[in-house]
Amino acid sequence: MFTHFLIIAAAALILTGPAQAGAEFRSGNEVRLYTPLPDDLVAAGCSVSIDAPVDGDILGTGFDVRIMAPVGGDAVFAAFDLTMKGPVRGDLMAAAFDLTLNGDVAGDAALTGAEINLHKGAHVAGDLRADAKELTLSGQVDGDAVLTGNRVVVEGRIMGDLEVAANILELRPGAEILGDLRHTGPQSVTVPDGVHVGGTVRYHYQSQVSDGPTLLGTLGKALALFLLGAGVLWLLPGPVTRAADAMGRHPIRHLLLGASILLFSPMLLALLMVSVIGIPLGLLLLGLWLLCVPLGIAVTGFGLALAIRRGPARSGTEAAALMRRYALAVLALALVSLMPMAGVAVLALAASLGLGALAESLLRGRGKLATG
Repeated sequence: MFTHFLIIAAAALILTGPAQAGAEFRSGNEVRLYTPLPDDLVAAGCSVSIDAPVDGDILGTGFDVRIMAPVGGDAVFAAFDLTMKGPVRGDLMAAAFDLTLNGDVAGDAALTGAEINLHKGAHVAGDLRADAKELTLSGQVDGDAVLTGNRVVVEGRIMGDLEVAANILELRPGAEILGDLRHTGPQSVTVPDGVHVGGTVRYHYQSQVSDGPTLLGTLGKALALFLLGAGVLWLLPGPVTRAADAMGRHPIRHLLLGASILLFSPMLLALLMVSVIGIPLGLLLLGLWLLCVPLGIAVTGFGLALAIRRGPARSGTEAAALMRRYALAVLALALVSLMPMAGVAVLALAASLGLGALAESLLRGRGKLATG
């Protein structure tokens, strides 16, 4: 499966922007690649369509993302609707409400969504890990497959082991599992005629399995983050915009500062609350500390919004355009948070980066007031 290096690299690419990654960067309401690209690509827009080969890695986010041409490296996507027909010669990591895979993946694949369909043309040469409310596997997986969801349908071919955690598991005629089948759920699965299992079949009872990501839950996270960001921008317009603008220039410094605040503040709060006098103040500061994580993520969202700005700002329209780009950024962060393992890493980096940038902006603003 994906190495920790790939997860951290993907998260760093999302948070620090294309300038640091040295990739081609395209953004706008509609992003479409017509000519071959001999480099890495970062694409962000309401509609993203890749119709020509990309030789390097690709990171894409948007409401409607379509990959119709080959990707020469690894691919990371966060979208509302994601359709993949072009082959990926590296690993694939994707999160979408509606995710359709109908092409080849030369490496491993990690997929998260409300509905995932791996059509008969889908072929994963490595391992597959997928989590969805409704999941259908009709293609082929050369390695092992780990599937989680409310309802899982298998009618394709799995060369390795299959591990399923689902309330409903349906094995359809034509399905082949050359390794072992391990199923966790409220009801044991029967292997019907026309289904081949080469290894053993094992069942573990569990009264209820997680239904997987939901549209309402993910949109709720994105809306809460959007409202928090709008409120913070209204209260602290100067510090927030300065922090968002500066985080791309000094990401490591802001990352370390934010991580230090998140890690060491609880220790100081514990020492403060040892004394009776310090308990009320400690509880107040604890509440502020709990707000630091979503606050840092919101500020990072503004950093992403500024990063995907195209062309010079036009007076009178920049504020509205910033909020539109911020809405896209928080939706992408909400979708990425659904990814197993990588989602936690991305949110931790986002919180630390944004919090560090905001803290430095506030300190510098206070220093200017003191010297003035």
